[in-house]
Amino acid sequence: MKRDYRLYELNDEEFEELTTAVCEGWLGVGITPFAEGRDGGRDAKFHGTAERFPSASDPIAGRMVIQAKHTRGLNKSCSDKDFKRLVKKEHPKIKRLVKEGLCDHYLLFTNRKLTGGADEKLIAEIESLGVKTAHIIAVEKLNTVLAGNQRLRDSLPNARDKAPFTFDTGDIIEVIGALHDYTEDGGDEAFDSARDFDTVSIRTEKNKINGLSADYYDEIVVGESMIYFDRIKRFLRNPRNENYRDLYHDAADELKQKILVYKEEFENFEAVFSFLYDAVQKQRDALKGKRRLVTILLHYMYCNCDIGSKHRPKEMVNADA
Repeated sequence: MKRDYRLYELNDEEFEELTTAVCEGWLGVGITPFAEGRDGGRDAKFHGTAERFPSASDPIAGRMVIQAKHTRGLNKSCSDKDFKRLVKKEHPKIKRLVKEGLCDHYLLFTNRKLTGGADEKLIAEIESLGVKTAHIIAVEKLNTVLAGNQRLRDSLPNARDKAPFTFDTGDIIEVIGALHDYTEDGGDEAFDSARDFDTVSIRTEKNKINGLSADYYDEIVVGESMIYFDRIKRFLRNPRNENYRDLYHDAADELKQKILVYKEEFENFEAVFSFLYDAVQKQRDALKGKRRLVTILLHYMYCNCDIGSKHRPKEMVNADA
């Protein structure tokens, strides 16, 4: 399986720097780096014959305009409506550059995925503006280039981050703070509710699908966390806590997607819990006296099916675990 270099973790400027570095290898060292043009857009430029793009045997030649369209979103696609709008906004500028003799070839770099011929339609629309050729270089190609170039990989800002993925811990910490105040005042009436969450489907199916051991589930999840689950459920359902409920779902949705994408990086789901806990508890000052709730909330997400797979891969029509 090809490695994903998590280009969504870069900022726009860092993605432009990567694009420039790739173009130096493909076109030549004469590339002019990204700079703001008179219309406020940011382009890189090259004038000459490419060294090896699209191939060494048949390189393009002339004036080339390079643009970079970066997104921080996960699993974004070139067929998304927002991307199509972004590209369409560039049409008047491309048309002007062609008229002024400043654009023979147009190269668009993005960290989105190519899907279902979306690139062909977008390329056809750009070429209709008068350029000789248009090219969309998407995340699949960039990952392939990075896989074969150690220097480029080492230059990535996130290259030194050995974590499988990063995520925003702020929402979880805010929910934990409010939940801590709520449970402090809650008494013991919820302590008999663990059996409501300890379902047969979790024990026999979900744990097996996700690789969560029986020992961990029985001793840690059921034995130490589950007694608080009803209290969390009531907290999130309380209309007064609507803002915290939204934060909870934002956090759970982000974790759900990233765990599914990077599940091969973990030996089992105990390792997922450990990684998530370590990432959140780095905010020690904000979690003072509340760190135990980090594990409890993560276990609640799992048992409430907000994170972790509910179906085996062949059944996974909707990734809504």
